Formats: sequence, C-alpha cells, structure tokens
Amino acid sequence: MKLNSLSDIFERRLLRIPDYQRGYAWKEHQVEDFWEDILQLESDRIHYTGVITLEPVKSSLYQRWEKDLWLIEGVGFRPFYVVDGQQRLTTSMILLQAILESVEEGAELNYQSITSIRKQFIFFEADNKLQQSFIFGYEKDNPSDEYMKTKIFGEHSGSNQFVETLYTRNLNFAKRYFMERLAGMSLDEIAVIYKKLTQRLKFNLYEIDEEIDVFVTFETMNNRGKPLTSLELLKNRLIYLSTLFKDNDGREQLRVNINDAWKTMYEYLGKNPEVPLSDNLFLRNHWTMYFKYTRQKGDDYIKFLLDEKFNARNITHPKKSEDELKIEEISDYVKSLQQSIVYWFCMHNPYYAQANHLTDSQKLWLDRLERLSFRSFKPLILSAFVSKQNPEMISQLLAAAERYNFTLFNLSQRRANTGDTEFFSMSRELLTGAKSIKEVVDTINAWIDRYYDPEKFLAHIEEKYELDRDGFYHWDGIRYFLYEHEQWLREKGKQATSKLSWDVLKTSKKDHVTLEHIFPQTPDDVYWTDRFGYLNKQEQRYLTHSLGNLLPLSRSKNSALQNDSFPNKVNNGAGVGYYNGSVSENEVAQNQEWTPNKILERGLELLRFMEHRWNIKLGAPDFKNRLLHIDKVELSNA
Repeated sequence: MKLNSLSDIFERRLLRIPDYQRGYAWKEHQVEDFWEDILQLESDRIHYTGVITLEPVKSSLYQRWEKDLWLIEGVGFRPFYVVDGQQRLTTSMILLQAILESVEEGAELNYQSITSIRKQFIFFEADNKLQQSFIFGYEKDNPSDEYMKTKIFGEHSGSNQFVETLYTRNLNFAKRYFMERLAGMSLDEIAVIYKKLTQRLKFNLYEIDEEIDVFVTFETMNNRGKPLTSLELLKNRLIYLSTLFKDNDGREQLRVNINDAWKTMYEYLGKNPEVPLSDNLFLRNHWTMYFKYTRQKGDDYIKFLLDEKFNARNITHPKKSEDELKIEEISDYVKSLQQSIVYWFCMHNPYYAQANHLTDSQKLWLDRLERLSFRSFKPLILSAFVSKQNPEMISQLLAAAERYNFTLFNLSQRRANTGDTEFFSMSRELLTGAKSIKEVVDTINAWIDRYYDPEKFLAHIEEKYELDRDGFYHWDGIRYFLYEHEQWLREKGKQATSKLSWDVLKTSKKDHVTLEHIFPQTPDDVYWTDRFGYLNKQEQRYLTHSLGNLLPLSRSKNSALQNDSFPNKVNNGAGVGYYNGSVSENEVAQNQEWTPNKILERGLELLRFMEHRWNIKLGAPDFKNRLLHIDKVELSNA
C-alpha cells in the first residue's frame, strides 16, 4: 500500500474534525515524542507515523458549511471528516504554524514562500480576497475551532469567543513547546524540519464512507498512548444513537444538544487551569446520582452506560418494552449532564468567579469539605444543587456532611466506606423527590449519633504514642482541626484577613515546619531545662506531642528554630515570631511562660472548641486528661 506524506494528504482536501471526535488530547509526553521523532529522523529516510482515516462528507452536510462552499464547489476541494489520526494531524499543523511564525515573512522554505505554504496547508484565500477558508480545523461551534483559528493559526475571527477548555490548553501547550524549540534554530535548520514534517513523515491513508462504521470504528481507536476517555466514548455513542431515530424530527436537535452539553462539560472541567477536574470522576458521580450505585469498582459505571443503557439494541430491538430507549430519555440525560457540570465545578471551586450563585454559607462549607474530603457525599450534594433544593437546607446538608466526615473518620476512626451505600442511594432519591432534603440531613445526623465514639479517638491517639508516631502530631485530623480553630479565633476577634494559609499549612518542605511543637522535641536550651527538666524523657514526650503544645504557623519556619527558648519563639528580635503570625500564634504569644500547666490549659481549651464546633461530647475532665496524655505527667512541680 502506498504511504502518503503530509503534502499528499493536503492535496486539494478540506479536512474537518467531526463533532463526535474528542478535542486535542496530547500532552507534553506525546508532543515531545513527536518532536524527537522528527529531530532523530535522517534527512534521506522516511518515518512511518501511523494511520489517517478519512470519511468523505456528504453533500447534505457540507452544504451547511457556508464559508467553505466556494472552495468545494468552485475550486474543487474534496471535504473529509478526520475519523482517525486527529492527534497526529493536529500536532503536525501546530508545528507547521510554529515553523511559519519562526521565520521572516519574506523567507523561503525549500523554495516555497511562506504565503504559498500557508495557502497549501492552513488558510486558502481567493484572488479577490473575499472568499477565505481554513484547510484544516474543527466543525463549527466547537470551542477548539475558534481557538485553533485565532490562537494557533493567528487569523482573524468573526466571533472572537475564546472559550478555554482542557483541549484548548493542550493546543496552547503544543504551540508554545514548538515555538521554544524552534527559537534557537537557523533558517536552514528550520527548513530541514519543514521538509521532514511535510515530506518524510509517512501515513497510511484510508477513506471510508459507511456512517455506522465510522462510529463503531471510533470507539475502538487509541491515539498513540492516549486511549479514549469514558466521556469521549459516551459522546460518540450518544451521537451514533441519535442517527438511529430515523423517523423522529428531533434527532438533529438531539445531536446539537449533545454537542452543546459536551462543550459545556469540557469548558467547566478545565475552567480552573490550576486544578482541572477529572472527567471520569464527574461521570461516575453523576451516574451514581442519576442511575444507581453498585459496590463494584473500576469501570462499572461506563460498562452500564455503554453496554446496558445506551446501546443500539435498546432502540432497534429491545428485549423488553421497559428496555426501549426513547429519544426523550437520551435528551433528559444529556441535559442533566450539562446542568450538573456547572454545579460540580462550583463544588470544587466555591470561591471562583463562576460560583457567584452560591450563598456565602454554601461557599464556606464547600471549602471546608474540599479541605477535609467529600468522601461519599459528592453525589448527594450534586443532587441537592441539581434538584434546586432550598439554599438554607443545602447549607445544612453540607454542614452535616462535614460533621459526619470529621467526627466519624478523624475522631472515631470508622472504616472509610461507613454509610456510603445509604448516602449514594439517597442521592437518587433526593433527585427524584422520593426523599426530602430534611430527611436526608436527619439521616446523616442519626448516623453520627449512632457511630460517633470518643473512646475510639482515645484509643487511636494512644496507639500513635505507643507506635512512636508522636501522638497528636501524627493524628490525621490535626491540620484541619487547628485550621478551623484559627478561623474561629479570627472571627471571634473580628479580624478581616487570615495570615494562616491552608496551602502552606498542609505542605511539607524539607527542614521546614508549618506545625510547630512549642515545647520542642529536643529541648536543649536552658529555658526548657528549667521548666521541664524535672520530667523524665517519656513524660516530656507525652507533653511534646500533646494537643495543647502544637501550633500552626503562618509561614514555614526553619526546623532548627524549633529548639529556641519560648521568649525567642514569641519574638526573636529580627521581626520573626509568634507576635506577628497567625491568630493562634498571637494568642500563644500572650503567655509570659510556657510550662506543662500551659500545655494542659491550652489543650483543654482546644477540646472545648472541638465539642462546640462539631456539637459532640468528649467526656468528663479525667477522660480529656487521658486523651491529652496529661494524666501520665506530674504537674505539681511545674
């Protein structure tokens, strides 16, 4: 079979990536491999690059391409959909554009002007300058289409609607990567790269024309180490199913709705570039809320969606009448996905600008759950937002979820899956109206009453000490707890801003600490000897890792400074100390001394805050002393 170069493939062809295709999915690893393949290729050799599969576009479809009709019917270009090989072709076009931008406008590459190269591969313009078409691109209304035209190819856009998605960020990365690699090259070196790209990379070229084969083929494709995601497979399947409703006038609208929904999902999955959201996690949690929950792990959700629910058999030959899949059912599901992704984004980014429809209370509790962990509550919370429950009741649901997770898992050390089956099931019941949100909140609180156990908290802390894991210092809830205490102190003192950053507190840096032992682990300063020297090593260890001796720092501190005397920790004379740190640090700085009794006093204060904040009882004073491990220390001489 004849192999085709990039120049062959672009010979009077108009190429479009169809709506059922994913966007540009290659990341650094794949882009780097592509670049290295070209660099390592000897100039007189060819490199087999893979398969390109094209589907001729029917006249009924390309007639809608108003801006391209002149090129098809007038100039004779043949329109094709790129069924397979999109990632390789797109990468080639990005590199080609980077090459053109890396040389002067009047330069030539292999005896071709920049203008003629652009006209061959990228932007074909009629002699009268009135008709213009992009040779390669996405179908209209795809966010990547606008981005490709304007940000990658650098041409003017009529709409200038720059919607960023996970895919457009990949496009941007690839462009920057190639521009950086080409920056240090001479014109001759760039000409060699251009020749390899357009003539020495060789592809198997296939043309197919059966619509059903296109969809089935697409589902099985992998693109150079980037298998199709569940969300990409689902989109392709739903668009395919829309074509099976032959006599239904709504099938074209359904296809439009599917594309709009996926456009919205990819926009919101990547809206926060610092923390892009997982499409698989979203799809699984939505499935749990919308359909059902099983204890099976892995890909059970996508197997249900593709194998049981959304398959051709349920439209053409359903086994039972209740299995019959109607167009309205697909439409409702797609609409739910599109609505849910907005709330899903807000759940994970409550203080982002696009979350302005959340109440202040909801933002606060969602932020807490993000820090603590949502655990099994995501489908339930998503259901509350999607079903538009009363805003105050949603806040109560969020507060109950946070209380449940902290008291049962961080305090009572229950198994990680405690309650998950019931809560997952309730998400569906809340969505359908089978359960009210008040019933849901009451159920969560009843679980807390049943399973909260302070004795298990005591046993957990004792185990930490026994295993030389440093008591409260290695309790998994310590940073969240002290951060919440800091916020409470700040609100009580009516301080508008917080000096304590959660990002700083939760990170660990070599030789630096963000959670300090006020009485240090190696107390070699005379200050500490005078006040704690009468205690044996074990008693000192109990106090060192007791709750009242642990302090969150507003900024990372060199671990060597932990051994300083208490007065130096409060203010070392060089502008560093508790006195100008977090509210918790300021509070500790009010003490004239730091003694065993001070550790007890502060520990009891923190436990009282714990009881108040999470509405729990820890027990009598002697139990709290045991929990703090102060009962094991003689305080009378302190």
